[in-house]
Amino acid sequence: MKSEKKLMSLINSVRVLNSTRDLSAVLEQLIREVLNVIGGANASVLFLYDEQSDMLYAKSAIGFDMEYMKEIQLHPGEGMSGRTFLSKEGKIFSSLADTAYGMSNISSETEETYARSLGRMEYPVSAICVPLISNGDCIGVLTVDIYEEDIHFDESDLELLETFAGQATIAIENATLFSQNERTKRIHEELSRVSLPKGGLKDITASLSNLIEKPVMVFNELLENLAVSEPRVFSLAKNLRTSFTTLLDSSLSQGEPTSQQIFLEGKGYTVYNFPIHTEVRSFGLLTILVAEGTNLDPLDRFAIEQAVTVFAMEIDRQERLVAEDFSYSGSILERLIHDPYDDLSSINLAKINFPELDQHHYVVAQLYIKHPLLAFEKISDKKQQLMRIIYREVSRLPYKTLVYDRNLEVTMMFTVSAGLDENQVYQQLEKLFKTIIKLGEEQLELTNNVGFGQVVEKLKHVHLSYHDAKRCIDFLQSTYKEKQMLNYQQLGPYRLFLKMDRKELRDYTNEVLGEIRRYDNINETELLQTLKTYLDTNQSMTQSAKELYVHVNTIKYRLKTIYDQLGVEKLNGKKAFELQLGLSILEYLDE
Repeated sequence: MKSEKKLMSLINSVRVLNSTRDLSAVLEQLIREVLNVIGGANASVLFLYDEQSDMLYAKSAIGFDMEYMKEIQLHPGEGMSGRTFLSKEGKIFSSLADTAYGMSNISSETEETYARSLGRMEYPVSAICVPLISNGDCIGVLTVDIYEEDIHFDESDLELLETFAGQATIAIENATLFSQNERTKRIHEELSRVSLPKGGLKDITASLSNLIEKPVMVFNELLENLAVSEPRVFSLAKNLRTSFTTLLDSSLSQGEPTSQQIFLEGKGYTVYNFPIHTEVRSFGLLTILVAEGTNLDPLDRFAIEQAVTVFAMEIDRQERLVAEDFSYSGSILERLIHDPYDDLSSINLAKINFPELDQHHYVVAQLYIKHPLLAFEKISDKKQQLMRIIYREVSRLPYKTLVYDRNLEVTMMFTVSAGLDENQVYQQLEKLFKTIIKLGEEQLELTNNVGFGQVVEKLKHVHLSYHDAKRCIDFLQSTYKEKQMLNYQQLGPYRLFLKMDRKELRDYTNEVLGEIRRYDNINETELLQTLKTYLDTNQSMTQSAKELYVHVNTIKYRLKTIYDQLGVEKLNGKKAFELQLGLSILEYLDE
C-alpha cells in the first residue's frame, strides 16, 4: 500500500506539472509536489544551472525563506547540490555526518545565507540530491531534506525522486521553451512598438530597462556610448568604458553574449554584454549591469539575445539617415569646388538649410586614404567603415558640414566662426582629424593624409580652399611622407613648386647647387648641409658651428670650399636667394 500511495502521488504530481506552460508556475508547483512524492521530507530546493556564469542558483524552495535562498549561488562541486551536479548521479546523504560532509566546502557567506533562509544553523539529518538531465547535460539539481532525527531516506526514495526528476525535467523544458517564446515575443513587440514611430535609440534602451528592471547602456563598435536607459547610468557607462575597455573589446570580438563579475563605483555587479550585429557587420554592444546578489533571469537573457536585432536596425537606421544627409550635401559640395558659384548653388544650399551668413567663414579639408597594397574589395569595405567614423565625428560639430567622397579622397567643407583666426581654425580641425586618423589606424589599419586649405569668407571662394587642400595632400605625398596633416600656411613657398614640372625644378637645382652636390658625393663631405645651415642662421658662422657641432674654423674652411665650387668670393643677396631657393626645391623634391 505504501508503494502504491507513493506511485499515485507521483502520477498526480506529474499531471499537475503538465497542467501549465508557465515556467514560474511549473517551478513553484514542482517544489511543492516533491514533498507529496517523498514522504517525511521537510524542505526542498531546486537549483538551476546558469551556463554563462557557470553557477547553480536557487530558483524555488519550500521550507526555506526565498528572500535569502535566492542569494545563494553554488559553484559546480560546491555543497551537496554542487557535488551532485558534477557527478550527474543521484546521491543519498543518509546521516547528519553525511550532510555535514556534503556541505563542508561551501563558503562562509553561503553558509550564513543558508542559516538565515532556514531560520537557524542546522544541517539536515538526511538528504537526497538528484540531477535534472536534459540531452546528457545537467540543467539543475533537486534536493530534498529531512530535519527529524528518526526519519531517514532510503534507496526507494532515491529511485522515486529520480523518476519524479525525469518527469520534472520534461515539464521544465516544455515550460522553458514556451516561456522563452512568450518572453521573447513580449520584449520584441515592446521594443518594436517603441522603434516604429522612430522613438530613437534612447527610447528603445529605456523601454528594455523598464521591462527587465535593470540599467541598460549601448556602445557602438568603437565603444563610444550611444544611449543609456536613464541619466544616472551615464556615469556607470563612462566608468565601465574607462576601467573595463579590454572586457568590452573582448565581448565585441567574440561576437557571443558574455558575463563577468566586476567592481564598479564601489559596488559589485555582473556585467552582461550582448553583441549587436548582423551577418554583414558589427554595430556595438548592448550592456546590462546586474547588482551583486541579484540575477538576470535566463528567460530575459534569452529574449534579449533575440531582441538585439531591434537595436541593430535602429543604429543602422540612424546611420543611414546621417549618410543620406551627407550624401546630398556632398553633391552640393561637388558643385561648389568644381563649378562656378551661381544661383542654382544658393537654391540647393537653401534646401539643406545652409544659409550664407556674415558670421560664417569656410574652409575645406581633404582626407586621402593611403593603402595601395590592399585589394579593392577590402579598401571599399574599410572606407565604408571610415566614412561611418567621419560622419559620426563630424555630426558632433556645432556648424553644418558638407562631405563629398570620391574613390580614395574625402573632401569636407567646414563652416567656422568668422571670429576665429586661421590658426585657431586649423587647431580645431587638427584636433578633429587626429581622432579620425587614430581611429582609422587602430580600428581599420588605414593610413590617412589630411590637407587643410585657406579659410575663405564666401561660398563662391570655397573652390580656392579646395585647391589649397589638394596641394597640401600632394606635398604630403611627395615630400613630407612622415607627416599626416598639413595646412596651407605650413605649405609656405612650397605652394609655388606644386604647379611646376618636377624635371624643370630638378634642372634648376642642378644649375645652382650641382657643383656642391657633386663635390660632396666624391669627397664624402657635408658642404650642402653646411650651406643650408649657414643661410638659415642668417650667415652666422658662430651659430652654424653650434648647430652642426663643429669648430668655427671648420665652418670657415667649408665656406671657402663652397665659394670655390660656386666661383664667388662671397654670398650677396641675389646669390643667397638663388641658393636658398635651390635648397627649398631640393627639400620639396625630397632629394
